[in-house]
Amino acid sequence: MQKDILLKKHKSPKKTARELALHMLSRVEKGGAYVDRILASSEVNSLSPRDRAFIRELLLGVLRWKLRLDRIIDMYYNKNSFELNIDVRNVVRLGLFQIMFMDSVPDWAAVNESVALAVKNSGKGAGGLVNALLRRFNREGEPDKWPADTAEKLSFELSHPLWLVRRWIENYGDETALSIMEAGIGKHPVLIRPGRVGTGIDDLAEALDSEGFQTVVVKGIPGYLTVSKGSGLFDTEAFRNGLFYVQDPSTAMAAMLLSPLEGDTVLDLCSAPGGKATHMALMMNNRGRIIAVDKHPARLGLVEESAARFGLTSIECETGDALNYGNGSDTCYDRILLDVPCSGTGVLSKRPDLKWRITEADVVRLASLQSDMLQNAAALVKPGGVLIYSTCTLEPEENEDTVTAFLDRNSEFSVGRDDRFKEYEHGPGYLILPHQIEGTGAFAAKLRRE
Repeated sequence: MQKDILLKKHKSPKKTARELALHMLSRVEKGGAYVDRILASSEVNSLSPRDRAFIRELLLGVLRWKLRLDRIIDMYYNKNSFELNIDVRNVVRLGLFQIMFMDSVPDWAAVNESVALAVKNSGKGAGGLVNALLRRFNREGEPDKWPADTAEKLSFELSHPLWLVRRWIENYGDETALSIMEAGIGKHPVLIRPGRVGTGIDDLAEALDSEGFQTVVVKGIPGYLTVSKGSGLFDTEAFRNGLFYVQDPSTAMAAMLLSPLEGDTVLDLCSAPGGKATHMALMMNNRGRIIAVDKHPARLGLVEESAARFGLTSIECETGDALNYGNGSDTCYDRILLDVPCSGTGVLSKRPDLKWRITEADVVRLASLQSDMLQNAAALVKPGGVLIYSTCTLEPEENEDTVTAFLDRNSEFSVGRDDRFKEYEHGPGYLILPHQIEGTGAFAAKLRRE
């Protein structure tokens, strides 16, 4: 009894939303954590809707604008900024982001709260430094001395790695590269589609409207809605009843190109977290078989969870690696969807940490891995069957180059076309750029086996 009283008396005070945001930012920066997984964690979901929304905006916002924020810090810090403690730098980033991009936070509050956060986390000296930097920014504003080189200026101004800016300018031209970057720093909307057989977008819109959420039909890809706000969405009856799944419309292209039919046997390789598997099950009216394969058992559990929530009994989950799945087996499939691991440069608006994680060498490394996965998947397609190769990257090596090289090696496969995506035709496949449909991009190629 006495021990319980002492524990209760000395229990650590509850962390504020800003403290949690700093902790999570440090996990991404120093520990390599993925921001999408942090935001989907029980640690975040257990918070109040207001705190969840605030932390989400802080975390994603700082990661989106990190290079621009760091430019200000580096130009205003009198000493070598590379020696600045990462936790202190993150506090300044958080403060600058609130001042520059969050109208809901008064400047004085952003400064005071940041100073208090620095003192609590790193001591009085850190608090004084944070106070000096933020107050200088409030007095003088953002330094107006930008690099003369266009790519370097865009890199800082729109907060993208220079190697990626140069690559996009070379591959897509100045104007399109600018549009891609502007989409990459934009706030990613909340996008959903129906989750259950028999639920249409009108039914879904009506259900959410009755719970205070406004929805708008997405143009360009049928069956998707944008939702007016994300806060509280997962506390709704609509969510508890499995009426919707959160998914980007651009990713629907792969399943739509595959066009699975009732009674088909479909292999979904690299299936987790299950967006494409559950989408295909709906397209098949839950009649047929979808073997959802992923090499990560924990993430495969997300597919099982979604299938159960939506009542989709046609999905069977199996642990396996797309590099060698099916080796030694005579089993072939009517249709295969291979959504490969990729650099993710098409989804930076919702996963801004990827900008600072990937390198140009990763693009080359991943292209080799993807090529091997595609070759293995091809051996599992029935004659007359269809194989979809898909990514969420914009890089040619991982997209059209991989598919073209595959076709050169495998004469029994040919390119399939679909007039629904004619405007996105790109080499042997289709490419949706982030600024074209709701902020994220995707590539997919339809390959038919003779």
